[in-house]
Amino acid sequence: VRTAQSGYMQRRLINALQDLRVEYDGTVRDDRGAVVQFVYGEDGVDPAHSDNGKAVNVEKIIERVVGE
Repeated sequence: VRTAQSGYMQRRLINALQDLRVEYDGTVRDDRGAVVQFVYGEDGVDPAHSDNGKAVNVEKIIERVVGE
């Protein structure tokens, strides 16, 4: 894919998704408040708290490293 084509695709994707946001209840909504997805990412796994798609208990890891 050429740079011009990938830039065009990126711009179209950004424009299509710019009005979406994730609410505190985990739903994805558009600018009118209509639900687009009931669970962010469809699988409910937060990438910040996962390891290869599997949930990770951050508190337990901290306890193990710090030692209680």
